[in-house]
Amino acid sequence: MKPINDPLSDSLQTVQRPGNFYTTGSLDIFLPQLEVAGVGRIALPLLPIQAEQLAAVAEQAPYGRGQETLVDTNVRRTWQIDAQQVSLKGKHWHDNLHTIVRRCAEGLGVSGEVQAELYKMLVYDAGSFFISHRDTEKAPGMFATLVVVLPSVYQGGELVVRHHQQIVTLDLHRDDTAEIGYAAFYADCVHEVLPVTQGCRLTLIYNLLRSDTPLPLPKPPDYQQQQASVVALLHHWTATLKAENNAGIPEKLIYLLEHAYTPAEMGFDTLKNADAAVADVLAAAATQADCDIHLALVTVEETGSAEYNGGYTRKRGHYWDDEPDEVDFEIGEVFDRTETLSEWRRKDGKPSALPALPFSEHEFCPLSAYANIEPNHIEFQEATGNAGASYERSYQAAALVVWPKALNLAIINQAGPVASLPMLREFCQQWQLEGQDQHTSLWQEAHTLASYMLRDMFSASTDQPYDYPSHRSDREFLECLFRLRDQHGITGYWQGIAKRGFYQKEDCAALVQTATLMPRPTVTLTLEQAFLLSAATAQEACAALLAGLCVAQPDLAQDFHNAAHILFAVLPGDPQRFPELHAWQRPTSASPEWVSDVLVSFSAINAALADNALSYFLAWPTVYDLDNVLVAAALSLTESESSRHLAVVAQLRAAVNTHIHLRVAMELQPPADWRRDSQIACACPDCKALQSFLDDPVQPTWSFKAAEARRKHVEQTIRKHQSDVTTSTERVGSPHKLVCTKNQASYQRRVEQRRNDLAVLASLGG
Repeated sequence: MKPINDPLSDSLQTVQRPGNFYTTGSLDIFLPQLEVAGVGRIALPLLPIQAEQLAAVAEQAPYGRGQETLVDTNVRRTWQIDAQQVSLKGKHWHDNLHTIVRRCAEGLGVSGEVQAELYKMLVYDAGSFFISHRDTEKAPGMFATLVVVLPSVYQGGELVVRHHQQIVTLDLHRDDTAEIGYAAFYADCVHEVLPVTQGCRLTLIYNLLRSDTPLPLPKPPDYQQQQASVVALLHHWTATLKAENNAGIPEKLIYLLEHAYTPAEMGFDTLKNADAAVADVLAAAATQADCDIHLALVTVEETGSAEYNGGYTRKRGHYWDDEPDEVDFEIGEVFDRTETLSEWRRKDGKPSALPALPFSEHEFCPLSAYANIEPNHIEFQEATGNAGASYERSYQAAALVVWPKALNLAIINQAGPVASLPMLREFCQQWQLEGQDQHTSLWQEAHTLASYMLRDMFSASTDQPYDYPSHRSDREFLECLFRLRDQHGITGYWQGIAKRGFYQKEDCAALVQTATLMPRPTVTLTLEQAFLLSAATAQEACAALLAGLCVAQPDLAQDFHNAAHILFAVLPGDPQRFPELHAWQRPTSASPEWVSDVLVSFSAINAALADNALSYFLAWPTVYDLDNVLVAAALSLTESESSRHLAVVAQLRAAVNTHIHLRVAMELQPPADWRRDSQIACACPDCKALQSFLDDPVQPTWSFKAAEARRKHVEQTIRKHQSDVTTSTERVGSPHKLVCTKNQASYQRRVEQRRNDLAVLASLGG
């Protein structure tokens, strides 16, 4: 498909004139002094008794048919009062009317001086209406009609305006008596007033005139050709998106506006000049093409390095400037860049719940628009200390953003789990409350959103394990899929880890839960594929997942025979297993949980494989330390009802018991004299003096008088070798003294070890 971006931009750029065939709004006012000949002063809001008085002095409003003026209550039923009978005063009314006329001129896209000439006052009591008609020219220079609804209590009476294939229904009633509603429309537009069902609607009808410009008079903007072109483009775009499943086609389109708008100024009703016209055309086309349109703020923020280009030779006035500014620097490497759409505005003016969304270059119309962005603000920082020069720059512009309504969930998903996950949880909760029927539209919406989330979880940008952030979002996502019983989504997630690998131990419980809803062969195959990719670098995560699956369905554990052998082949310890890795790259330790998971899962799959794993652990004590790893693993496995009776656990207990019994059998006596272990690696004169002190059977303390550096060296030697010595500094005289006092720390450690060993033996039944 040829990209829609440039053709859409080409169509919209021919829309230059602002305005629409109608405009409407409201204005807070000071109530005018209204008088009607034959009635007198009229109270506002209109009182029922005065409505009757007005009808009494009014005449039945006629309508025009060709050159005739007729009265027919089947065509028009309302009361009219001539302008000469109406008096409007008050010091604010002139200004209020001027504001309304100015707004209407802007809304209709008319420039130059526009005047409002009062034509009639109309009284629509209950049952009054006026069927579809066009206004005739009532005065030279008239091009539009202005309707002002004065404060009155009524229901119904909506104004309907048509122009070509467009139709709008305007309710000008306002609940606040200090506010009036108004609307203006071109005179050649067909319009009608729907029946007033209750109360009385009091309106002022004005002719809008242009007397300062020769003919022709303004006409409604007509962008039907552009609109039809845009509708066709949008229809083709949405159809292609659906057919090609987003094969590189943008899911949303961004059209930058010409004028600058602050967030406080942004709104469809406050757009200026051609921006307003483009918005009207695109909004109407979006409606016909079943698309959503929003106004948003495009924001780009960037930081990076800057390079000084030697601009300290500029002369300003009568002095040489030694302060660098922008011309002294050039942009260097970009460190960080954020691109968002935010400050969403709807066409109907209602609040938008859309989150901030990312965007990409291929969504702009035209495609070159993004590349041509110029920053609104740039600031350079000079180099300080070890930090080089840097810069910050930003760009903001208002834009119209369009996407197919069918992709609303896909658009929300672009904001990431922060937006999509709460919505998915809400779908789940509501679906469960409504009866858990998978044939409902609610379930389908949840499934659709989950599909978009799944697509992005395993996109190219998150293929690599080290680029993939772990998060509870995956766990919560899996829990939602399980609650929905969404087998398609669950299978998709498992197929995703088969292609990417499995690296997050925290996701195990959720994955094990979802596996119960999948065909067993699918679980087995995808697990093997995931282990082939990740077992060598994520042994703990893979072991935990395998153990969880085996415990959840022990009668089917043998299905994971291949996965277990993959994991066994990458158990760390023997350096010959990973000849391609440097020593510093090989794991140097294992956790008790890891050992437990391996033994539990292997036992469920194949007892001989579990025995081999235990033999391997015992053969490489540098990784699987007996005291720090295997003892803890034996305790946890023995405490668990499900694993304490396993044969491999009995073997592990036996190995641990033997190891501890040998240590318990050793003699445990406090030192007989003041000799202490004197095995010290350092052979400097100060450390040799320390060694002599440790070898002395009768000397409990030693004072070492020396400079600070030598004293610290001796202290570090004592700490490094865990010598049974307590140190303190005596700060008298110069240099100070390091006072070393022998203690029984080694003996106390052995006592504590003996206590722990006996407790372990008791727990293990040894």
